[in-house]
Amino acid sequence: MRIVAITYEEALASVLPFVRTRDVREVPLPDVAGEILAREVIADRNIPPFPRAAMDGFAVVWTGKETERTYRVVGSVNPGTVWSGDATEAGCVRIMTGAMVPAPFDTVIQVEHAQVDRGGSVRFQTPASRGQNIAREGEDVLRGAVLIPSGTFLSAHHVATLSSVGGWEVPVYRRPTVAVLSTGDELVEPWEGAEGPMIRNSNAHFLLAALNSLGFRKVRYLGIVKDDRETITAKIREGLACDFLLLSGGVSVGDVDIVPDCLAACGVRKILHKIAVKPGKPIFAGESPGGGIVVGLPGNPVAVMVHFSLFIRPLLLKASGATDCFPKPILLPLAEGAVNKSGGKKFSIGRLEKIGGETRVVEIPSHGSGDFVSACLAEGVFEIPLGTSHLPAGEIVRFYPIWGNFLSHEG
Repeated sequence: MRIVAITYEEALASVLPFVRTRDVREVPLPDVAGEILAREVIADRNIPPFPRAAMDGFAVVWTGKETERTYRVVGSVNPGTVWSGDATEAGCVRIMTGAMVPAPFDTVIQVEHAQVDRGGSVRFQTPASRGQNIAREGEDVLRGAVLIPSGTFLSAHHVATLSSVGGWEVPVYRRPTVAVLSTGDELVEPWEGAEGPMIRNSNAHFLLAALNSLGFRKVRYLGIVKDDRETITAKIREGLACDFLLLSGGVSVGDVDIVPDCLAACGVRKILHKIAVKPGKPIFAGESPGGGIVVGLPGNPVAVMVHFSLFIRPLLLKASGATDCFPKPILLPLAEGAVNKSGGKKFSIGRLEKIGGETRVVEIPSHGSGDFVSACLAEGVFEIPLGTSHLPAGEIVRFYPIWGNFLSHEG
């Protein structure tokens, strides 16, 4: 029977409605990085909560004549303290960065623009503007405003905001459980010897590492299963106990590609089988009898590496409660022309290079979707659209930085 391919976008859109979000748990604030927020964070007071000095200096009541008179220092204010002395137009208080500016003072003149004598008097050397060097109460955000929306993928930089509203026990979505299974008579584990027609199982261990880096801890590795219907079916039933079952191998149309039939025998309802994309055309997706998601990937390593990020990751993130699930491309020019012979959308491996002061996408030569060695040199993939056979040098492309460590890049 001929299987009709759908587009990559149609494939994602057809599977996402079947993905269910899990329940909520609480984690301590130091552990929130990598979690997905289950309830919006609201400002419990104005931020800043008081008029705050933005510089070390002297707080004065602005008159516009600050350089024309001598001021008397009548006190000092440090962060965490409240000054309650008597203020006059001719008086000022020494104030530190971060301290509350006491009323009626409304301007801070930085210490570098002041000349202080031994008697405690101060003269200012430069004119001042009313309100300068003061962060107004509520200028960042007002009480009751949403600071972090529910469904946000939390990282370390969110911790400061969570801390500011007293968020110690943070509600996050529970991650789905995942099972990983590899199929193929030719496979052995990485710790085993590989001779003749045998190859080591790279796909499953890539998936396990990728899941771990994404914050999934409840992952079950089901090992390698030979191309035997009874054995595959038994392992699939075992894997369906998890919320997600990820398989590699056996989903194409060859004589030993029996995984779709075995899934059907286990009650998995097919959502799609075959996407108009290269690599990864034979991808299978289905729903288990218990409402879980099953994704069958081809055995080619590069297809597995690409579609973990571009196809599986959005499904996992939605199941984890994320509102922003889709990969974000960067628009950049191609360094050289690129060819697409597939007829569908093509994701070509590439890296970023500075060429003549401009960042460009450089395609990495590859021998196909089995060439994981070339993929190891890549920082991501760029997209050649469906129906496009050639892109010239300088063409703006969508580059997905799915593997790059861009913190190490200069410029």
